[in-house]
Amino acid sequence: MQGGRQGETGEEVMKKIAVVLCALAGLAITPAAHAAEPDCTFTDAFCAWDQINYEGAKFNVVPIGSSACVDLVEHGWGNRIRSAYNNSTLTASLFASDDCTGRPYPIDGKTGQPNITFQAGSVFIQR
Repeated sequence: MQGGRQGETGEEVMKKIAVVLCALAGLAITPAAHAAEPDCTFTDAFCAWDQINYEGAKFNVVPIGSSACVDLVEHGWGNRIRSAYNNSTLTASLFASDDCTGRPYPIDGKTGQPNITFQAGSVFIQR
């Protein structure tokens, strides 16, 4: 007999092949790794990274006193944010403009966005 051990039937060989193929198929559909846990430890901070999955250069915003609009362009971060984490309990919002006007891209409190494609020019942080 070809393809198997001596004494194996064709059906036994096919069962072994099927088991191997199922095992390989399981490897092929393994989900991709999740984004790393963001390092955003400042209280009530908005943390942004210039790469997806909370990697690369980091920019932290912590409002002092009251809510604030931060011009990202002025700080060299216009259109650079690719992932962000909002460590506040209140929603933070990204805006395409540099003055927090227009349609917001909200990031709820205590949540993150590991892959941002929105071109942000400012961020409004609630306090």
